[in-house]
Amino acid sequence: MASTAEMLAQLEAQRAHFSSDEHLIERASVWRDATPAECLAATFALCEDADAILAMKSPEELERALVREPLAADTIAILEAIAQHR
Repeated sequence: MASTAEMLAQLEAQRAHFSSDEHLIERASVWRDATPAECLAATFALCEDADAILAMKSPEELERALVREPLAADTIAILEAIAQHR
């Protein structure tokens, strides 16, 4: 069995990979030439997948999953500044 330090290092490597610009660019590249209708259809399909996953949750799990994180104060300030400039 791997040590805790090895597991943490592996998790950090995965986090770094999945948050890297290269990974995000690769994931977004499939949508570069997609039409708005294709993007909308994919969004609907993902929403159906999410509904199916949430339907499998217990009431307690569903309650936890649907709790929204509050927006950070700096994010709220940015959104308010954008709204004022419209």
